[in-house]
Amino acid sequence: MSNYTDNLEYSLAKQVPDMERGFSINTNYGGCFIEADDAAPIIKAVRAALERNLKTALKAKKEAA
Repeated sequence: MSNYTDNLEYSLAKQVPDMERGFSINTNYGGCFIEADDAAPIIKAVRAALERNLKTALKAKKEAA
């Protein structure tokens, strides 16, 4: 598997579940902390985006083979 898909799978397996405890968002303008109580809708969006990207990457890899 490619490094890209490995990173997506790792994010889905480890990083996204860890977000349930709260997390920071960092931008060029600074950061902000999202408390655990407010995290659920953001986690849902991040998980959906990562799953979509993984599905697309795996499909492209399969078609290239």
